[in-house]
Amino acid sequence: MARHIYIHIPFCEKKCAYCSFYSVADNSPQKAYFDAVRKELEHIGNNISLYPDVNDDKRDTVYFGGGTPSAVSETEIRDILGRVREIFGIGDDAEMTIEVNPHSLTPEKALAYREAGFNRISIGVQSLTDDVLEVLGRLHDRSGALRALKVAAEAGFENISADLMTGVPGQTVDQIISDAKTLIDSGVKHISMYSLSIEEGTLFEQRYGKDIEKYISQEEDRDMYHALRGFLSENGYFPYEISNCAQKGYESVHNGSYWKGYEYFGIGSGARGYINGKRYSKGDDISAYIEAPLSIEIEEVMDGISKMHEYAMLMLRTSEGVCFSEFLRRFGKDLTEVFGKEIEKNVSDGLLEEDDVGIRLTDKGLDLANIVFEDFL
Repeated sequence: MARHIYIHIPFCEKKCAYCSFYSVADNSPQKAYFDAVRKELEHIGNNISLYPDVNDDKRDTVYFGGGTPSAVSETEIRDILGRVREIFGIGDDAEMTIEVNPHSLTPEKALAYREAGFNRISIGVQSLTDDVLEVLGRLHDRSGALRALKVAAEAGFENISADLMTGVPGQTVDQIISDAKTLIDSGVKHISMYSLSIEEGTLFEQRYGKDIEKYISQEEDRDMYHALRGFLSENGYFPYEISNCAQKGYESVHNGSYWKGYEYFGIGSGARGYINGKRYSKGDDISAYIEAPLSIEIEEVMDGISKMHEYAMLMLRTSEGVCFSEFLRRFGKDLTEVFGKEIEKNVSDGLLEEDDVGIRLTDKGLDLANIVFEDFL
């Protein structure tokens, strides 16, 4: 049994033009914010018996995301992680991840993170091509990203993850493959690959409107995705999920808990959580969170049917897919009894493949995954 904890750090040096995650480019409320996080953690600690550990996996995980955790004081980060480990009784073998931006990661911060107990670091590289980074509005350039990778390694991080973005206007397949090769040569163990999308309320929406295909076609984006996925696979980075490839043993345990439908705590303004069968949000407002850190908004109460549907949809994101025996063990029902029509339709359309073990997306299904997901929700 294990616990999974997500801590949201909603501060950034600069709001990225494409980012829709809750964050602000103003660190002035930082002290009050972390005081509020401590109050929320203290409340959970005082009521820990009300949060039964219902997850099937055996490894705890802690994930500090954002925003940009490396944009704030490492002293606060260390203190919050220490309190999390104490309150939740986090095991020594836990996966503990911190997200960082190349521009704000210093040797002092990296060493502080490692000494605090973080054993996995996720670096927002996005690209190693300066022209692409300029389009994305990133604060770092290629040399800054390579410096951050070196800083993380020298601080003692072996489990290093890096993000790459595809489908950026002006980007080419050759550039993305060259970037991936450099990351591999730099010792990165895990690579997340994301297609650029235009999110509501972002600067990119103002720049490009809602139709990114005016600037880069869907075919070009899909060519980049499949070329990158194939290149990583050929070089020992197993594509274990639609957007993630890793060397064996370096898959993200924390993200895997989401896909498996496990419960997790979401702490801090902008966080989402899933505890005691209820999905909740903490609200995207730092000031409101500081005033009332215990306040939550229940978004959905998950019953048995909704859990089955969500589990099938999320597991279809993974290369493992939905296993017949595991579905039966978890829900006491046969997968084909619940989703027989959906499976038959998508197999016929070439979007799913089925064997004696279970069902999973085909290569064609990877490109039309949202269509498949809708059938299972």
